[in-house]
Amino acid sequence: MKHIFLVFIAAILFVSCSEDFLDRQPEDTLSPGAFYRNPAEMKTGLVGIYKVLQSIYNQNDLPLIPELMSDDGKDRFRTDVWQTFKKTNGNSQAGIWNNNFKMIANANTLIAIMAAYVPKNADEEKTINAYKAEASFLRALGYFNLVRIYGAVPLVSEPFTDLSKAFGIGRTPVADVYSKLIVPDLEFAAANCLKKSELKGEEARASKGAALTMLGKVYLTLNNHAKAAEALKKLIVDNEAGSYSLLPNYSDVFLATNKFHNESIFEVNFNIAAGQPSYFFRWVNNDVGLIWGVAGASNLLIEHNLMREFVNTGETVRYKTTIDSGYIASSTIPIQAWVIKHSPAPAQLKPYNNTGTDNNYVITRYADALLMYAEALMVLGKKDEAVTYVNMVRARAKVPAITAAKLDIDAILHERRMELAFEGHRYFDLVRTGKAVEVLTKAIMTPIDYDTNIAISGPIPEEQLLLPIPVGEIEKDQTLPQNPGY
Repeated sequence: MKHIFLVFIAAILFVSCSEDFLDRQPEDTLSPGAFYRNPAEMKTGLVGIYKVLQSIYNQNDLPLIPELMSDDGKDRFRTDVWQTFKKTNGNSQAGIWNNNFKMIANANTLIAIMAAYVPKNADEEKTINAYKAEASFLRALGYFNLVRIYGAVPLVSEPFTDLSKAFGIGRTPVADVYSKLIVPDLEFAAANCLKKSELKGEEARASKGAALTMLGKVYLTLNNHAKAAEALKKLIVDNEAGSYSLLPNYSDVFLATNKFHNESIFEVNFNIAAGQPSYFFRWVNNDVGLIWGVAGASNLLIEHNLMREFVNTGETVRYKTTIDSGYIASSTIPIQAWVIKHSPAPAQLKPYNNTGTDNNYVITRYADALLMYAEALMVLGKKDEAVTYVNMVRARAKVPAITAAKLDIDAILHERRMELAFEGHRYFDLVRTGKAVEVLTKAIMTPIDYDTNIAISGPIPEEQLLLPIPVGEIEKDQTLPQNPGY
């Protein structure tokens, strides 16, 4: 009896805070009345902001929902509202809203405290500016998550001494959230965050490289390719944030024993010993359990169209197959992929089932930055330069180089899908490039392998690309109108 399952190196996200930096367990809510008297105490407050990342990037909220809404992940029967884009106002994922706003509120409090603090000398001033830059980075990240998922949201950049004033703000236009907070915060972070090499033992903190990478991603989302290229050039060509490079072996990128390596830009740190384990290995199951009743399927399964794209393009590094003795006696055994980027080796899974793992969630890494830079250059008409960075990524994956003549947005999206699968980028890549309705509709309506259930009869509604505003928030604040279609 043989049980064949595909282990394809797909990805998963989790940002970080280094072993020393987040192994403590601080409170994740900062009191507006707290008095931070020196840089050391302000650093404690900063750790409290980082702590919220582990709530934002958990296997049931932010990583899961965009994967189910992409053409990479699916629900058990391909009929869930996330898969079919039939969400109602009850599908708002209030955890995404609440946790990102908690991180924003904490950042607002600490930034205001640091702004009022008078440094005693130049070294202290540099330290405080670095902490303020990191808090600004995290605030920008929170708002970037929110506007991409919900659209217009309340823009708040100051702490509330009177909590009653938190209501009645209304929803700020997306363009204003970007121009008034996200971009300025990331620009400040890029100018004042420390380089990764200056964060020895605390690499989980946001570095200058993390700020430049996120700034490039924001500008790509805004379709400002010139500014995206400018930010990413500082990282990749000018080395203003220090030296980053692709690891020679793709599989080494995701090892729990190899955190904060040369390719890592920003990841969420998890640590069993500190009481902060990761359980991302539990969020994926496979079709074998569903079709043959061997095991139940969990929150997320892998689309067969993704597996076919790996197979049809000759992938052998980023997509692998293994044969395992199993429980199925049949001449026809379902083939199904399993995400291992965020997970220990299969033989080690059982011991970790109760304890969790030390595997981090990767938010950004150098391969992501290279492909974003290539995309920006390509749109600017610099294909000969752009193809160099695409082929750096392809060479590591041992797939043939692509020529400049064949480089277009579809080629870029393909490469990003292959390289960054399940790292939280695919859905947002499709939306920002205007490809979401076309690509996702085709994926849902095209039977491939065991994915034969078709639960829609036409193009997905454009308004379904955003989640509804949580009904509980609207009930508390009538100045928050619901998104169209909900």
